[in-house]
Amino acid sequence: FAVSKRCDLKCRMCQAVESRKHERELTLAEIERLADILAELNTGVLVLTGGEPLLRKDLPEIVEAFTKRGISARLQTNATLATDRRVEALVAAGLKEVTISLDTLDPEKQDYINDSDGSWMRIMRGLSVFSRHLPLKGNMSGINIVVSRRNLAEIAGLIKFTTAIGFYASLIPVHLSGNGGKDADPEFIVRANSPGFAFTREEFPLIDSVYGDVIKMKKEGYLVYNSYRFLRETPDFLKYGKIHWRCDSPTLYFSISPEGRFLPCVDIKTDKSIFSPDFIDLYRSDEFIGEIRDIVRKCKGCMYACWPEITYLCRDPFVFTERMLMGLKVGRFERRPMTQEEILDIAREIRNSA
Repeated sequence: FAVSKRCDLKCRMCQAVESRKHERELTLAEIERLADILAELNTGVLVLTGGEPLLRKDLPEIVEAFTKRGISARLQTNATLATDRRVEALVAAGLKEVTISLDTLDPEKQDYINDSDGSWMRIMRGLSVFSRHLPLKGNMSGINIVVSRRNLAEIAGLIKFTTAIGFYASLIPVHLSGNGGKDADPEFIVRANSPGFAFTREEFPLIDSVYGDVIKMKKEGYLVYNSYRFLRETPDFLKYGKIHWRCDSPTLYFSISPEGRFLPCVDIKTDKSIFSPDFIDLYRSDEFIGEIRDIVRKCKGCMYACWPEITYLCRDPFVFTERMLMGLKVGRFERRPMTQEEILDIAREIRNSA
């Protein structure tokens, strides 16, 4: 659920804010209605995203609207606006896990990617805030790393960093409108036309090498969220835009826009409202499922981790087994809370050793 259409950053490979500028954001009362609808649909997990969710002052009340109905709410944020008081309120409302965006340990490069001076240091501060206030045991909070030509050589170092601070690394291949070329794809919500982030053929061997190293690091015990299958298939997407899985929207997952429109995923537009009086019956109808699947079949495909990983979990017995074993590991794992200075020291040490 894109709880906010606004963002305090202007990431160069994202056009979500521009795509949603004509939408309005739901009121808290409307979000309570949304929570009732999702609860009736037996929703298990909800990711609160945006824009930037922390721009909403009523975010703790929003989290509570879902958690009190038995829906696990996970926050996806850039963490630049995190404060002790705000995160304490979120945890009190039932928030247990968060995913924070970070693409590099180089402050200047992160500021360039975000098109915002000082963003890297604000992210480091936010990491510390969440580190100190989220539950320490059995927690799978993570760092979203968008993999592009801007940071490919840093991926191993980023995984070492996330592991050292007790967060799981989630590698998301960069998604570009028009594959980074001159022609944009206006049907996509998130993907921006940013050629500077696209890979060249000369870099294809490095993609294979880096992902081979990531798989090895995961086997060695580094905290990598992505399944082995996802990691094996990602290079084909980065090099050729090729995918090896079938999207299961709308039955396993779907998205909701800031004003409550039903979307097959974060990137595909529709004009369907989740607040339609007959939405629950409509969602369960063969006609609706067939209509959404027709839309999905026309999509060029993605490797946004949320969607393929859930499909793998439900359809691939090897991934299912891998996730069950990971769940046991997470249940025993206890993270150490860290100050901002401790996190900065780790980042500097890894950066300087590269």
